[in-house]
Amino acid sequence: MNAGDDEQGGLPLPPPPDPLWESVDAVVVINLDFRRDRWEHFTREVGRHFPASKVHRLSAVVGKELPGYGEPPWFTERTGERAMMWAGAAGCALSHREAIALAQEKGWRNVIVLEDDVVMAPLPPEAGRLLQDSLAALAGRPYMLYLGFNKPEPYGRVFLAGGEEHKIWAVNGVLAAHSYIVSAELYGTLLEQLPQQDNVWAWLARYRAVDTYYRDFVARMPGVGVYALSPFLFRQTNFESNITQAYADAESYTCCTPPVPLGSLRGLLHLLASPLRHLKVRLNARRTYRRAVRGGFPGKRRRRRG
Repeated sequence: MNAGDDEQGGLPLPPPPDPLWESVDAVVVINLDFRRDRWEHFTREVGRHFPASKVHRLSAVVGKELPGYGEPPWFTERTGERAMMWAGAAGCALSHREAIALAQEKGWRNVIVLEDDVVMAPLPPEAGRLLQDSLAALAGRPYMLYLGFNKPEPYGRVFLAGGEEHKIWAVNGVLAAHSYIVSAELYGTLLEQLPQQDNVWAWLARYRAVDTYYRDFVARMPGVGVYALSPFLFRQTNFESNITQAYADAESYTCCTPPVPLGSLRGLLHLLASPLRHLKVRLNARRTYRRAVRGGFPGKRRRRRG
């Protein structure tokens, strides 16, 4: 009998659980009811890496079924065929809010929020230990820890290192919402700030999308830490987007390079420009909101003729 066989029936024993997942209370996967193909792909390719008891499917919100879709003042002739994109962004933002609300309701200490089109990179033992050490170090604090992010690369400092390659960076904002960990200490703040059905269109007019809101505003909340794993553990794959209604090459916007150190020349210039950049973000949010109130969400930009 092999050492890994069950003495009763001669069947292979299941592998021991990765200690990393003992540090995570739950994994919530956002999936539209009519995209069973994505759910099947997730369970086959990604879900098997987690303890089954910790994986929870969340039925995503369908944006075009929300009250006010296609109606003024938010939808006008100016919006045109991009109305479906705005509907997708609304459903996405509300779905992420519901994922965090579920985590709060269940009393989970932390939760991994995943979108259903992610693919998972190999998790070397040193990366697993690094994540586990990071979650232990961050316990009791309000934080978001990104497990993958899109271009452009963020700026930050190394928080913890797991060898020469894998590092956890403390960053000043990440453009992504496909894979991240949220702590219980941040649930309440996010639930106050993220939209609900009765204000989702006004919220989008100001913030555009949940990933841009996370990047531009969450990292500036007092006491909140934003972190990112590099190299990434998750990236999005090449599914047809339910937001843009187009097929996108996900690798073209996946960031495969580490964050830019704040101690580098680029990092120092970024720090110097940061106050002006954030002021610009806030002013743009006000301006785009006023424009949307007057004329609806924007449509595709027309190219200027040379």
